Amino acid sequence: MVTYTVHERNETSGTLAERADAVTFVYDGFAWLALVFPILWLLYHRMWMVLVGLVVVFAAMQGVLLLAGLADQVQGWAVVGVSILFAFQANDLRRWSLARKGFRFAGPVSGANRAACEARFFELWLAAQAELKPGRTAYGKPPAAAGKVGRKGDDGDEVIGLFPEAGG
Repeated sequence: MVTYTVHERNETSGTLAERADAVTFVYDGFAWLALVFPILWLLYHRMWMVLVGLVVVFAAMQGVLLLAGLADQVQGWAVVGVSILFAFQANDLRRWSLARKGFRFAGPVSGANRAACEARFFELWLAAQAELKPGRTAYGKPPAAAGKVGRKGDDGDEVIGLFPEAGG
């Protein structure tokens, strides 16, 4: 079972197909390609700020280790250690970069593989888009009513919250 986080653009303009093409799936776990080829992985995902930050970290680490006069073997192990730490955080950094580019978190999805995750997400997403009307949230409720706690919802049921009000 694998898990992906799904990110979609904040803009709701464009056709449904264009918006579906802009949806991005980010694996939730260790990034093996980021471990083996960190610079190429960052270039592929267009993560320029993270690339600059990683180059600065590697350069600063090499400078400090050279000034300390440590052996080349220690410097090599230090590079491997930083690379492993980067690979653990690579997909989190990708999510951060997507947020900076105007994407919002649409939710997590799990499945047997990526194709199953995409199918499951788009099945639910397309159903939500069919119900979506101008001026409403993705769940079909007006923005003002979607956040009310302790009041009667659009369907007349009492909303459970921290401080429900008696009598609506």
